[in-house]
Amino acid sequence: MNYHVVFDVSLNGSQLAVYALILIFASIFGLLGWGLKDSSDPNYATKGKVFMSISGIVLVLSTVSLIADIDEYHNLKKSLQTGDFSVAEGTVENFVPMPPGGHSTESFQIGPTSFAYGSGWGSLAFNSDWNRGYIHNGARVRIAYKDGNILRVEVR
Repeated sequence: MNYHVVFDVSLNGSQLAVYALILIFASIFGLLGWGLKDSSDPNYATKGKVFMSISGIVLVLSTVSLIADIDEYHNLKKSLQTGDFSVAEGTVENFVPMPPGGHSTESFQIGPTSFAYGSGWGSLAFNSDWNRGYIHNGARVRIAYKDGNILRVEVR
């Protein structure tokens, strides 16, 4: 029986598109503020300035986050493409799933190698959002990983 790929970080770059939506909405919010800032009504003028301030902050933070995530994506993808990773292969043991409320970590072992990851927000590597039941006790898997990041998951 062969392995089949259920997660590959090099195919995960489309998640970066979320930043485009954030940047678009923040820009619209800022343009709305720009239009309101010169209003003759002092309440609208104040709201316009607040909108522009919030928009500016969101634009800066989103741009910084986008740049960091693009760098992370390229580094993870490069590791996978160049073979600069380790492999753990075997049966999943000691699987601890994400609790129903989230905000914790999933963890498991394959032989002596332990893995742990969070809910996934802000990470392009494998996380609980990608684990749609593939990782569970008794599953036969092959995992490519580097520096605690799971780059590829293959299951039998």
